[in-house]
Amino acid sequence: MNIISMMIFILIMGAVNLKINRIEVELNFFILPVFLGILFGIINTYLSVKRTRDLEEKIREKTKEFEHYATMDDMTNTYNRRMGLKMLKNYFILSKRHKNNLSVCYVDIDELKCVNDSFGHVEGDELIRNISEMLRSSVRKSDIVSRMGGDEFLIIFPECGIEGAEKVMRRLGEKMRVYNEVSQKYYRASVSFGISGFSSCDARTLEDLLVEADNRMYAMKKENKGKVFLLKTGGINNNVENPKFRVKKDTVFLKSHENKQKFVQRMS
Repeated sequence: MNIISMMIFILIMGAVNLKINRIEVELNFFILPVFLGILFGIINTYLSVKRTRDLEEKIREKTKEFEHYATMDDMTNTYNRRMGLKMLKNYFILSKRHKNNLSVCYVDIDELKCVNDSFGHVEGDELIRNISEMLRSSVRKSDIVSRMGGDEFLIIFPECGIEGAEKVMRRLGEKMRVYNEVSQKYYRASVSFGISGFSSCDARTLEDLLVEADNRMYAMKKENKGKVFLLKTGGINNNVENPKFRVKKDTVFLKSHENKQKFVQRMS
């Protein structure tokens, strides 16, 4: 297209020169139109290439943005449920093929509903983000963290046995202990989790692995159910049992800052 434009421009300028000189055509009359035609073609080509590159760059940026939304959870910066399960399936196939260990862990935030109802959903969202950050900083570089739902995460441990996964969860527990000491929150952040492992001689399916991890997580959650995870004025009030605070219909929630203060003083 640029060459055609250049040739048309040269012919027009040549025709003008011919008209001016009528019959006699001299070579020097074509120098200027040829030069201008080449210059015009170069500029037009440069602008066309630049527009194409800019468009390609915008397409690449949009593609990356779409890929991010398709695979990642915006709130926690972890993989979303769909991508997490897809990656787990691939790792499970590789584990069976190469006879490597594979562990999975379901993690559930304790008393998130109580935090939402007592302190608001903004505070609940902050708790989810803080725990997801602690999760991401506790796992190995090769591990995968995926948000499965509102308060539930799945961790994939490739080429890792149950002991290695438990080591990661102990690291998470230490981070949460430090967080609870310095966060100055009215509540204590806590999680329940269940780990399940797959070895080379294992005949179980991927569904069996997930069900086992899920059952172990809910067993731990059952132990923590009904316990109040709140901070005392001068330190941590560890898992205080209080029949008024059950995660059932009879759960009593704090509705104001004043009530929170009174409750903390009463539990102290």
